[in-house]
Amino acid sequence: MAFTPGSRRGAMADINMTPLIDVMLVLLIIFMIAAPMMTTGVDVKLPESRTGRNLESEALTVSITFDGRLQFGQAFMPLPVLANQLKAKAQSDGKRPVLVRADHNVPYGRVIQVVDAIREAGFTQVGFVTAAAPAAPPIDLR
Repeated sequence: MAFTPGSRRGAMADINMTPLIDVMLVLLIIFMIAAPMMTTGVDVKLPESRTGRNLESEALTVSITFDGRLQFGQAFMPLPVLANQLKAKAQSDGKRPVLVRADHNVPYGRVIQVVDAIREAGFTQVGFVTAAAPAAPPIDLR
């Protein structure tokens, strides 16, 4: 294949968009699958309650896993670190409620330690996250 002076190829003027669109669609699918996993935090089996209200959008949340590990925000931490972070948050956001998401198998004493740390940090509104119980007939207290 010899070079001939009369056969000059010009620069390619347009970009092939098909590979770019393929990559973008794959990324979109990955983010659609990963996004719900990132917002739920740790997997905790919650106790059930027939009464209650939804405070999750306005509250801070502390999660306690079945093995007693603590999560605040996106990080796991020991109780003393959690207490320090809560104290720092209470300086600017002390009026917000704090919700405790504890697995139903967590020992009661561990939950009380966390609630004490929340109250000692300066928060006054502490609530517990529960799963909605199936509809049950009202209890007759006569």
